[in-house]
Amino acid sequence: MPRVAPFAGLHYSMASFGGTTVPDRVRLPDDADAPPARVADITDLCCPPYDVIGDSQRVELLARDERNAVRVEFSPEPDPHASAARTLGLWTADGTLQRREEPAAYYYRHTTASAPDDLTVEGVLLRVLLEPWGDGIRPHEHTMPGPKADRLALLRSTRTQLSPILALYFDRSDRYHHVMGRAWSEEWRARDADGLLHQLAAIEVDDRLLGYLARQTLFIADGHHRYETALAYQAEVRHDPRWSAAAPGELAADWIMMLLVNAELSELEIRPTHRLLLDADPHALGSLAAGHDPLFEAIAMSPSGLASALDERRFDETPAFGLVLPDDHGFLLVGDRRGLAERLLREQMSPAVRALDLTALHVAVLGDRLGISPDDVAAGNRLAYTRDEADARERVTRGEAVCAILVRSTRLEQLAEVASAGDVMPQKSTYFYPKLLTGMVFNPLED
Repeated sequence: MPRVAPFAGLHYSMASFGGTTVPDRVRLPDDADAPPARVADITDLCCPPYDVIGDSQRVELLARDERNAVRVEFSPEPDPHASAARTLGLWTADGTLQRREEPAAYYYRHTTASAPDDLTVEGVLLRVLLEPWGDGIRPHEHTMPGPKADRLALLRSTRTQLSPILALYFDRSDRYHHVMGRAWSEEWRARDADGLLHQLAAIEVDDRLLGYLARQTLFIADGHHRYETALAYQAEVRHDPRWSAAAPGELAADWIMMLLVNAELSELEIRPTHRLLLDADPHALGSLAAGHDPLFEAIAMSPSGLASALDERRFDETPAFGLVLPDDHGFLLVGDRRGLAERLLREQMSPAVRALDLTALHVAVLGDRLGISPDDVAAGNRLAYTRDEADARERVTRGEAVCAILVRSTRLEQLAEVASAGDVMPQKSTYFYPKLLTGMVFNPLED
């Protein structure tokens, strides 16, 4: 089972950014009855995680405030990792950032698109002892080498974990839920780019709560690259003879900052990540669209109607995809369940993974029909991704991709089944929305 512990977070200084009055843009309905003693509105200082920041959004974040966290998370400087380290040092020296004197657990809540005025997703932010993937901490999807190399270089330079990982556990009871509901005196609040509110508060370290969380099996929902990066950094630190004999958990590099959310009590949203094929055999694509493939029926329809057609089938166990081709041609591809099941039996994977839409896509379409191997997918040379189906269609129209394949969202129970089986999904199988914000709290590894 995982080992959890509080930590002394590095925050945007309450002295510099906090106040006794709650600013209107981060106000909550219950503030009228029980306002915090001090609250810092850090909307202009936070940013999304690096992997969802586009070029235009980075420009906007840089212009929003000179102390925006994007300057350390995704610096635009020629040497971004060294620049991030210098920036952290300067901000700590001038009082922009201040480290908490005593370790704490943190209560993190955020709203969702379906309930934009209600903080329905809540969890506890702690340090979790790093361990190889196994019974206590389980992944659910493959990672890609490029992002891990970049994040490791940043971690080496800054010696600071900048963004929390999201991990889920499943417990139908509401034990210790009251601990998270206790009053606190200081809060950091921010609205993300979509106007959804995020709230962070330090709470008393409660041994009962820590013990309860340490008995859970944790499923990494978002942050696989950062977890594997933290493992690599820990190995580098422990390779140093000065630290090689330290007991497990004695070094700051042994831990990772993680938000633990009970998926049974919070309404989490998973959005699809669509595939853009940058290089594919046009004859093979034409054969799919013409319905010549024995494993897929092709139903012609307008590309703009594919998303709603997939949504209507969101609980159907039969694999289905939307194929967008140039010249405004669209097709709903509906798989033959029996034929696909027989094909996937030849693959070394669990039944939980064989049941996924994306497995059928990556094996039977990308691999068998189009010759795009797992190595090609990992390298990122023949495949790109977008979460916006309209963007996918437009990029095909502009000739930036030879086709787009629209997919359905992975369901939360599918994630749990795959992780419980000790298996992993294809890359980019889940996109949890909204993303946890970078800048709510940092975790220094200098200790």
